[in-house]
Amino acid sequence: MSGKLKILDHITVERIEKKTGKVLSKIDLHNLVTNAGKARVAQLIGGLSANVFDYIAIGEGASGGTTDPTVNDTALESEVARESATITEPETKKVKFEKTFTFGSGEAYTITESGVFDGTGSGTTMLDRFKFDGQAVDDETNLKITITITVA
Repeated sequence: MSGKLKILDHITVERIEKKTGKVLSKIDLHNLVTNAGKARVAQLIGGLSANVFDYIAIGEGASGGTTDPTVNDTALESEVARESATITEPETKKVKFEKTFTFGSGEAYTITESGVFDGTGSGTTMLDRFKFDGQAVDDETNLKITITITVA
């Protein structure tokens, strides 16, 4: 009998036309949980931390691209925004983080990365990091990020 605990993650990235709500593009992928994220999960299980994961961040990557995520990552390469996520439990052993990012007049980015964090500012812990094909966003385009974590 195996008693191994696994943390699995899945992301859906949707680029949405603001006026109509039409989904312009959709990406689904899996990626990795960072070492710092695993350490924080262990602390949460043991009651040794009260810093829960409750923010999603998005970024453009470094130098016009994004390097592949590694277990040693602690931050996004070039963070554009970090906002509080809506968190739900869609089924047993799963938690879903969701945020639709909107952009103001004159803002335009090509988003290539995302992750879940335990707060804002310096000293926060990143649970996971995702790299995906660039998604062009501006004041007419929203970006919806949905990250589902499964404990298996």
